[in-house]
Amino acid sequence: MTSTVSKFKPFALIVAGLLIVSLSGGTATAAEDGGYAGAPVQWGVGGRPVAMGGAYVAVATGATGFWWNPAGIAQVRDNQFETAWRAMSFDRQAGYLAFLHPFSREEAAMALSWTYAGVADLYARDVDGVLGDKLSNFTNAGTFTFARRFTPMLAFGATLRYVQQNIDNIDAYTVGFDLGMHVRVYQAREFEDKKPMLSGINIGAAIQRINQSYPWTTGDYWVKSGESGSSVDEKFPLLFRLGTAATLYKDMAIVAVDGEFSDKQDARFHVGAEFRPHPMLALRGGIDNSNPTFGAGFETNLEKSLKLVLDYAFAVQPGPIDAEHVFSLGVRF
Repeated sequence: MTSTVSKFKPFALIVAGLLIVSLSGGTATAAEDGGYAGAPVQWGVGGRPVAMGGAYVAVATGATGFWWNPAGIAQVRDNQFETAWRAMSFDRQAGYLAFLHPFSREEAAMALSWTYAGVADLYARDVDGVLGDKLSNFTNAGTFTFARRFTPMLAFGATLRYVQQNIDNIDAYTVGFDLGMHVRVYQAREFEDKKPMLSGINIGAAIQRINQSYPWTTGDYWVKSGESGSSVDEKFPLLFRLGTAATLYKDMAIVAVDGEFSDKQDARFHVGAEFRPHPMLALRGGIDNSNPTFGAGFETNLEKSLKLVLDYAFAVQPGPIDAEHVFSLGVRF
């Protein structure tokens, strides 16, 4: 037991240090920077990861693990389907569908998803402020992910992403990809009745939105006014995620810390934890770049090989923006 505790102490110190960095760094960047291409489909996907403050790149399991790290889904050994809806302010709407299928003999898995985001009740106004016609404003994104574990310790994955955005009668399309890596740094082995405090340590890394940009052409919009319009490429911010996660007491608890770095936006830090007091219940909390998050999950067996999973997350938003609620419903079979 002494050796297990001694192994755990250095990791605990690292987590504590990164927690302090997360709080201080998040406070310094509390004024969120945004307005970049692809923002409507960059919201956090999944009730579980959102409740854990977005600290999920080293966990990255479940039907939506690909969103955080494509390599993570290689851990999954059952079929999974998940859908969710995110309630947001300013008439914004967002939801997704995801399906994951493992290839157990190959230590591999694939995932398909569709993500939607939009704004309801958006209207045009002229230079005098007179209300005009209702405008369409929505984004659709489809992804295909494949991941494989090449050794018991190392997995790689890739996601191909197609995104379409529509604003009024203008459409823009883009295709890009994500790359991810998942490493099992330490995995405890149990002998007889011994239960080590530290069950495992994982590291995750992902590069996302590679080669993504919107080729906007506004000729169709301005033709009704006798104008010719213009064309421009709007590049997505390139995103790099790096994180670590520790599982404790036979996976009864998880502690995770992530850093998120972009070529156009300020660095963001995420800390999250999950505790399972019962196999059917999970309690979660986290800090998403200085904004607290909370949530819970419930699992129940409908049949011997069919499981229903419900997840909820409450995410505080920066400034005057109302807190957001994420509801996820999943089936595993």
